[in-house]
Amino acid sequence: MKTIEVPYGHSFQSCLIPDGVECVYGRLGKAEPDVDTGEQINAALMDLIGDINLDKLRGAQSVAIAVSDMTRPVPTRLILEKLLPWLARRGISEKQITVLVGGGLHHPATQEEISYILGEKLQKRLRILAHDADDKDSLTFLGTSSMGTPVYVNKYFAEADYKIVTGMVDAHQFMGFTAGVKGAVIGLGGRPTITGNHARLFQPGAELGHIEGNPARMDLEEIGRIIGVDMIVNVVLNSKKKVVKAVAGHPVTAHRAAAEFAKKIMGVPMSPADLVIASPGGFPKDINVYQAQKALTPASQLVKPGGTIILVAQCPEGSGEKSFEKEMSLYNSPQDVVTAFKQKEFVIGPHKAYLWTRTFLKAEVVLISDEISPQLAKTLMVRVFKNLQDAVAEIIPHYPANLKINVLPNANSIIPIIKE
Repeated sequence: MKTIEVPYGHSFQSCLIPDGVECVYGRLGKAEPDVDTGEQINAALMDLIGDINLDKLRGAQSVAIAVSDMTRPVPTRLILEKLLPWLARRGISEKQITVLVGGGLHHPATQEEISYILGEKLQKRLRILAHDADDKDSLTFLGTSSMGTPVYVNKYFAEADYKIVTGMVDAHQFMGFTAGVKGAVIGLGGRPTITGNHARLFQPGAELGHIEGNPARMDLEEIGRIIGVDMIVNVVLNSKKKVVKAVAGHPVTAHRAAAEFAKKIMGVPMSPADLVIASPGGFPKDINVYQAQKALTPASQLVKPGGTIILVAQCPEGSGEKSFEKEMSLYNSPQDVVTAFKQKEFVIGPHKAYLWTRTFLKAEVVLISDEISPQLAKTLMVRVFKNLQDAVAEIIPHYPANLKINVLPNANSIIPIIKE
């Protein structure tokens, strides 16, 4: 017997597989940091990519910095610890800085979550605010993009003289890659902005790992220009969540450099298999079903029609979004969800029901979680096992002896390169 082990929450799930079963791993390309994260960030800040208006920074009376919420494993604390001295050398004191924790349509970050993200010391030194996409009083309207997306953004970010966005470059199921201006446009956006931009997921070119000609990314970056994002600080992580690349500079140019580097790590040549075992990559990528669902995009590309995907995701926060859960409860089958969604006006939250169930039309999806209740499993239309071994023991006998299994330990971060 041989052992398969994949990330699960803060730990792992494992199972034994018969020796005769072929197991093919879709792993991120090997990348190890040459120096520690702090040195990489310092080096990026000393070697800015693209055209940055530092005179504007030196004359600024206020600086806003967008950071990610709990659902992203961004080394935010360390980025800020290196960014603050860099700003100080350009005449910006900590009293002039506002840090905005952006989560898009996720719940506004709690005090406990902010402590986890930033630590106690930074909390005492800086003005830190949690963004709420539905708080109209905290939003500023700045116009409309050429694609028709209304531009609402956090007013404290909009009013700042200089605007910086931090984030992590990862594969994204329809934006191509995360990060760049996304941390401001989506992270600090109002609900109409997020909805308008995400509605482009149906358009040609809005694909995993694809940037050029991607309507969702093009709209995103135009909105970033409307908002006036001045600079980004982005990182790329390896499978161990270690920083292997840091960039800083122009919101588009620097992001492209990071995305090109990321693509070399995340592009994985594989052929489809009957069974796919996929983990989003552990905490925080499997904090809830809303986030863990992203693993189904690469998994669905790497499973044969009629096959099975085993999604290994702890999901301690359950579904993660009540509107997603409510949308699922309205229908009796995945086909009903998909059909109805295409006929409805696009709404964020319920859109995840479409993304969740579209994979079910190609393959069976089984969820491994010790946190999902039977009632929620029924709503989500998915079979749930508490451990991977039980699921494998039940599923493998239904396949022939020459079964092939694709194993994706960091599914949320891979970009399949399909081999026929």
